[in-house]
Amino acid sequence: MVAESSVRSERLGAVAVLLLVAPPLNLLNAAMRGALLAALDAAEADPGARAILLIAEGRSFPAGIDLHELDTPQPGPDLADLCDRVEACTKPVVAALHGHVLGGGLELALAAHRRIALAECRLGLPQVALGLVPGAGGTQRLPRLIGAEAALRLMLDGAAISAAEALALGLVDQVVAQDLPEAAYLLAESLQGATPQRTGARTEAMRDGKAYAAAVKAARAALGPHPTAAAERIVDCVEAAQLLALPQGLAFERSAHADLLARPEAAALRHAVFAERAVARYPEAGAMAHPLRRIGVAGAALADQALLLLEAGVDVVLMEPQRPLLVQALERIAARQEIAVEQGALAPEARDAAWARLSPALSAAALAECDLVLLADAGLWPEVAEAVPPGVVLALTARAPLPEGARGADTLGFRFAGGRLAEVVVGAQTAPGAVATAFALARRLGLAGLRVAEPGGVAGRVMLAGRAAAEHLQAQGVAPEALAGALAGFGLPGLAPDGVVPGRVAPKEAAQIVNRVLAAMANEGAKLLGQGVVARPSAIDFALIAAQGFPRHEGGPMFWADRRGLLILRRDLKAWEAEAPAIWGIAPVLASLAAQGARFARLEDQASRMPETTSMSPSAESPSAPMFSTTTR
Repeated sequence: MVAESSVRSERLGAVAVLLLVAPPLNLLNAAMRGALLAALDAAEADPGARAILLIAEGRSFPAGIDLHELDTPQPGPDLADLCDRVEACTKPVVAALHGHVLGGGLELALAAHRRIALAECRLGLPQVALGLVPGAGGTQRLPRLIGAEAALRLMLDGAAISAAEALALGLVDQVVAQDLPEAAYLLAESLQGATPQRTGARTEAMRDGKAYAAAVKAARAALGPHPTAAAERIVDCVEAAQLLALPQGLAFERSAHADLLARPEAAALRHAVFAERAVARYPEAGAMAHPLRRIGVAGAALADQALLLLEAGVDVVLMEPQRPLLVQALERIAARQEIAVEQGALAPEARDAAWARLSPALSAAALAECDLVLLADAGLWPEVAEAVPPGVVLALTARAPLPEGARGADTLGFRFAGGRLAEVVVGAQTAPGAVATAFALARRLGLAGLRVAEPGGVAGRVMLAGRAAAEHLQAQGVAPEALAGALAGFGLPGLAPDGVVPGRVAPKEAAQIVNRVLAAMANEGAKLLGQGVVARPSAIDFALIAAQGFPRHEGGPMFWADRRGLLILRRDLKAWEAEAPAIWGIAPVLASLAAQGARFARLEDQASRMPETTSMSPSAESPSAPMFSTTTR
């Protein structure tokens, strides 16, 4: 067996098996690309090898690229060159797919001559979410394989599809329920000596030229009047696949990818991905979370949260000591369920099953067997803390100081911050297991958890600073219509004066308005950092994107500040501070970084930075492929 740094090569009979060994995700970084290219060359030169099998150990066939490599030139072959080399192989190449085959990983698979997937596999090209087009042949090979309509849908949606759907589309040739290494080896063995079926040479999905052109036209029309640059270029590239020969189409795609990569939006979107992954790396992530079979909800004000829990399949005890309020809460839950049934969003059977999991109660004693209790306000805490045994997590949803004392280890804040964000407020005494349990609850509800220290309220505080700045500008004589137009144009209509229709505003005036509002927001974020409410600037950006709809392609207020430059921002804040010190009085953290010529990015914890993929992190439950060796034969 010949060992490469990221690839192990072994010949089994007439099949050269190239095993990718950079788990868990086998990212296609420079080292992996170089090792794989060398292994391919060796397999091609081996006269005894008559077919080649690409397979990976760990959680996934390559789950994409390392996004950090996009910011700096990398040595060795780029991914596009590697994919071209795979497709050009004179011996049949089979790709065995499992886990999350995304972005560059799927482009590598498209370059292979056959594809076989494990049933649990997910496949996708999510580059549009990063402001990019696939850059290693995806826009040229995919429509040749599955046609323009399906290819455009896959790339413009950016969502992953199942192996079964991929098989139906013709994206993969075979799906197996288990034993992927064995099935993939047998497929490769059956192809030994056969002429490679190169994706780039296939034309059956493009033979109906009118249908192909119609799909491109429909996709372009569906983009609307203000499409993203990435979506526009994806449509252009798929159109080019019909009009140009493969080499010219690949060159067209490369040019589009390079152009988009150089744009600020792409850097901002990558930052948003990094920020979302960073918030998942909270200090207590390794602690054991409690099971969440039965959750208590203390307070009728949390009726909507009780319904969310029921929809997530959890048993719920809704406790409210005042009977009229309890009845109102139950009626609210029932009414919302009926509306969902009438709209076809909820089956009657599901409604009945959810109702059966709901237990109303007037006494906190009914919460004794719960795994976690959500409390509407701190006034309920003494009664609930006495009623439930130690170890049960007590999660206060109101903005109030966390109670301390005998139950301090079990107590934290769980704030529904808006959008898809839940703030997990960690007190001085909160135990790691309680924090891990709160994050598990957030995941169960489909929310992203953000670890914060008291008093929390990250997204709300930053947005209030922006609104205060807008109100000050209006008081100083800026027309409400101009304010509304500038803020709506940036993507923050919620900061505009209430009830004002956005008006036309000159670009220079719009930039001045937006700069002053965003400066206030970034300055407030710096105060949060200085107070230790959050540890990372990117956490503030993530909170604003997830909870308040801050435009993702702008990266967040802290990213905006770094891009503007903290020296310039400090100069601006000093110029405006006298007008409203509470809004633009420069935060010490910002002043210190500016004095050092640094950026907020310096405050990111570099030691905990992990490789990123072209999509969100694959699940820990992703299926793994065993190492392919003679023991599997």
